Amino acid sequence: MPVKKTEKTTEKKAVKKAPAKKAVKAVKTVKTEKAEKVTKKEIKKTVKKTVKKILKAQAKNEKLLKKAAKPKENAEEKKLVDLIVKTLENGKADDVVVINLTGKTALADYLVVASGRAPRHVSALAEQVQLRLKKTGVPASIEGEDVGDWVIVDAGDVIVHVFHPETRELYCIEELWGEETPRRSAK
Repeated sequence: MPVKKTEKTTEKKAVKKAPAKKAVKAVKTVKTEKAEKVTKKEIKKTVKKTVKKILKAQAKNEKLLKKAAKPKENAEEKKLVDLIVKTLENGKADDVVVINLTGKTALADYLVVASGRAPRHVSALAEQVQLRLKKTGVPASIEGEDVGDWVIVDAGDVIVHVFHPETRELYCIEELWGEETPRRSAK
């Protein structure tokens, strides 16, 4: 079939336009590549700045955390611990140990561990501590006085554990907090 005149001219125009279209596409791709390079450089700069800001903020936070983590001695708690230790010593408690838990746990700031010679002695020591604390206005609860093997007096920031000697050896509560058990250190 013979090709009409109009079809020939459109083919010629298409052939002439094809290289122009390719050239336009090539120019567009070069521009987009340059734009991508520019945006990549800008992105790298922005990322570096952001990372520097984050690192500075992180360093500030670490300094603040170190300051906050430093144990602060509370004079009232020290007086409370001294009162408890005196009460236990007056009651003839054996192997009284004070463990400073400040900064180690939120449970309490001090742990006082002592031994009594018999179950009744253990209960009596804990009751004396509780009464002495109540007289000074410090609320204290007591647990385990029925059995007398291990009695706990909870005075808020100070917790007192009074053990029968065999029970104390069994549980080694001081070693849980990184302290030496008095009888084991003497061996």
